[in-house]
Amino acid sequence: MPRLPLLPRFVRVGALLATLAVVVYFSLLDAPTTGAPVGPWYDKQLHFAAYAAVTVAAVGATAEARHRPRERVLGVVAFAVAFGVAIELAQWPLAGRYASWGDVLANAVGTLVGTAAFWIEARLGYATNLGEAWTD
Repeated sequence: MPRLPLLPRFVRVGALLATLAVVVYFSLLDAPTTGAPVGPWYDKQLHFAAYAAVTVAAVGATAEARHRPRERVLGVVAFAVAFGVAIELAQWPLAGRYASWGDVLANAVGTLVGTAAFWIEARLGYATNLGEAWTD
């Protein structure tokens, strides 16, 4: 069965930090566009995808703690949900930005879907030698 390559810790943590930076940029710093609406739930889809990505990156960043699965799952989920709530609270005083419970819910659902990475990781395992990765 193929195994996932276990990249160096600095790469995995860097990927998490980059993902967080992108979410912060588009949530707090980038001005919302005033173009034509794309769809009724487009905003929620973006929240959902962003927090699924944050969760998957956090799963990768915490790979060393996989021998403590309960604490790791709870920690990753708590971190991603708290990050989503913090972003919504930070949007509150910003002009042109609106904090909403719907966004928090979309963030939380994205986080829960992102936890599928734990299942994939458990099924495949990690290869510490990149030559072992993706081989039968």
